[in-house]
Amino acid sequence: MKHLLITGAGVDRSKGIDFPLANTLLGGITGFLKTEEGKRIDEVLREMLPNMRFSFNSMIKTAVDKIVTREPDEQRKMVKRVQEAIKGLSEDDRIYKHGMLIIRLFNKLVTIAENSNLDEEIENLIREVFPNKADDLIDSDSILDIHKLSLSDTFKEILKITLRLGLEGKSHAVAEALGAEMLNIELLLIEKFLGFYNNKSADIKSYIYISWVLWAYLVFKQKEVLEALSKKRNAKMPFYGKLPTSLRAITLNYTSFLENQLGKENVIYFHGGLAEYVRMDTRNLLPIEDLNHLNVSEFLHSTIKPSIDVTNNNIEEQIHIIPSLVPPLRLKPILSYKYIELWAKASEWVQEAEHIVIVGYSFNSADEHFNDILRNLHFNKKIDIIVPEATTEYFKSRIEKIFEIPANQFDRVLVQGKEALKKNNIRLIKAIATDIDIDKLLNS
Repeated sequence: MKHLLITGAGVDRSKGIDFPLANTLLGGITGFLKTEEGKRIDEVLREMLPNMRFSFNSMIKTAVDKIVTREPDEQRKMVKRVQEAIKGLSEDDRIYKHGMLIIRLFNKLVTIAENSNLDEEIENLIREVFPNKADDLIDSDSILDIHKLSLSDTFKEILKITLRLGLEGKSHAVAEALGAEMLNIELLLIEKFLGFYNNKSADIKSYIYISWVLWAYLVFKQKEVLEALSKKRNAKMPFYGKLPTSLRAITLNYTSFLENQLGKENVIYFHGGLAEYVRMDTRNLLPIEDLNHLNVSEFLHSTIKPSIDVTNNNIEEQIHIIPSLVPPLRLKPILSYKYIELWAKASEWVQEAEHIVIVGYSFNSADEHFNDILRNLHFNKKIDIIVPEATTEYFKSRIEKIFEIPANQFDRVLVQGKEALKKNNIRLIKAIATDIDIDKLLNS
């Protein structure tokens, strides 16, 4: 088949679907857990994971306590994100002032870290004064162990209050920007998933809880979208509803919207999907039937809870069951042998395609496994990449790493009236998913 569609998270951000991105998921999840259904799900999960101490609200304290362990570059990244969030706001705006407060606090932290560095002049003086012991004395890049410092209560409380605004589901640009760096569920999943490798029971139980809560929330959101659509006469699913049904597609998303349009046989869920779960000791991949009509709390209670065992003192004898959602690790874990087949099939589809359309995918380094497929198999193919940030220097630098096209080699063109960049057979189209007629693009 000559055409191939690849979809990323940006597609599910389309108006009418409105799925949150990974770095803003926690606000939605904590809000969901306050609903009656969410409370039932939380109760079932805690019953099947005795002595599991994790809570999303406790994440704030942990994140704040860890802030001093972050390198200055990471703290600058937080400053930059907050600066972007308040750009364009009036200086009299309360959110603008909130942002400036956060920026100045973090800048002071960065300044302390930077000013404590051993510079060349100090190093040379140490070597002159203590020539025989210099190498032993210079065992650090800093005169302070910044990681052992603690924040004042003032700084801590300001951060906690700000982060809580994000978890409460309130629209607050600064809280969202800070939360994206400090309360990112993908980073949390990575941290806890490592428990399966180092046999840390607390991390394993936390991962099981977090992953099932995430799964339940995504199932809830998917149902919400489909139910809202069903109430509109002759309504089509945004973006998905206009796709030609003969198309093959690879998705980096978990949702089943693509499958509903194209059929299961024409879709590869590269990172897993909502309709399967994994038993970790046997690596069996098991189906979840009729997902869109599933009573989630009942499914967890009657199917998952009786199957899990985290009480055996020997962790290797325990039975761990998790949703089939591949964690966002750069080195992807093999949840089941079927993923080896799946990823090989994805490579085949990319290899066979003559025209590839990539929508809403940002080529993150966490997806390097998939990026590498494109890196090695893109030659002599027509490739259209549709993202709002397509023409930015940052995105072009990512593209250079995959397709080896220097940022200054692109020419400006228009595609369906949208600004785009073109070099050889590759076009970067500045647009959101619903701006472009995919059928027309494939046949152009």
